[in-house]
Amino acid sequence: MLNIETKEPLMSGEKVAIITAGGSGMGAAAARKLAQDGYRVAILSSSGKGEALAQELGGVGVTGSNLVNDDVKRLVDLAMDKWGRVDALVNSAGHGPRAPILELTDEDWHKGMEVYFLSAVRPIVLAS
Repeated sequence: MLNIETKEPLMSGEKVAIITAGGSGMGAAAARKLAQDGYRVAILSSSGKGEALAQELGGVGVTGSNLVNDDVKRLVDLAMDKWGRVDALVNSAGHGPRAPILELTDEDWHKGMEVYFLSAVRPIVLAS
């Protein structure tokens, strides 16, 4: 496997992680820890903070939403083009519906599936 920038082999022990919603909070903390542990990081955030953090950590970033397939695809493609692999995914999404369970509407359930489940499935499918 080659490092796209240097055309040199990617070190066999070097791993690549995608972090969604990684611009702040737990997502940013996960990105920092993974980078500290030797991972290359690809970060998605809606605020643009993820791109800045990725640059700081020597990774790549995309401003977009983990609810938008094209945004996630841009991030996965960027990671694959740069490093040729994805070894880990951190899905740090989390602003779904909040209400007692018996008060959730069908729309709330669908939003919850989108935010908490499909936002994790999308990058897995795209990186496969």
